[in-house]
Amino acid sequence: MKKMMLLLAVAGITTGTCMAQDKSQGKIDYEITINLRAALKPDQQQYKDMVPETAVNKEVLYFNGSKSRLSHVDQDEITTDEGAKIKMVTNDGQIAVYSDGATGKSWSLIDEDGKKMLVSKEDRAKEMKGAKDEKGEVINGTRTKQILGFTCKEMTLKSREMGVTTLWVTDAFPFSAGPMGFSVGKGLVLGVESKQLNAIATAINYSPVSVSEVSIPADVPVKDGKK
Repeated sequence: MKKMMLLLAVAGITTGTCMAQDKSQGKIDYEITINLRAALKPDQQQYKDMVPETAVNKEVLYFNGSKSRLSHVDQDEITTDEGAKIKMVTNDGQIAVYSDGATGKSWSLIDEDGKKMLVSKEDRAKEMKGAKDEKGEVINGTRTKQILGFTCKEMTLKSREMGVTTLWVTDAFPFSAGPMGFSVGKGLVLGVESKQLNAIATAINYSPVSVSEVSIPADVPVKDGKK
């Protein structure tokens, strides 16, 4: 009887081990709330009453090992109080962002006049004014925040366009990525807070993701550079 109980116990341990969750791959869902009126420039204030106060976008980050791909989810049309239907475009032609923690390189997949191209994140940052301050300085904060069970450290950056932006970053993943293409050194951004937008990781699902899904497409040309 004791021998049978021991065998059952060993079988239970083996089964539990086989069913252990593979946390090296999966996807993370982000919800991004954009303050459209706060994003209007001084010479655009006459349009303030023509746009809704906020809009919500969705993004999904797929990952496998040290590689990741951030993809945008197409937003539905918004109907204003006046009955007009509008569709907000907030990614400036950026379709996806690829990151490889092993090489430290990141790429943006963009659409220019219907033609797909790859641009290094360094070159993309130069194109996007206000993406970072002039020195690219990131300041480490003292606060921490729990997001999806991960302890995230506070980091802040300043820019002329967005002002002060707070990032909540965890080092639990071997790559650098985040919503809206935000990234700082090594770490995953799970939350973003600023006057113009707020982004938060809402769910993480550990499920199979092929390496090809998170690798830059080989058939897409590179703009002003080489792979």
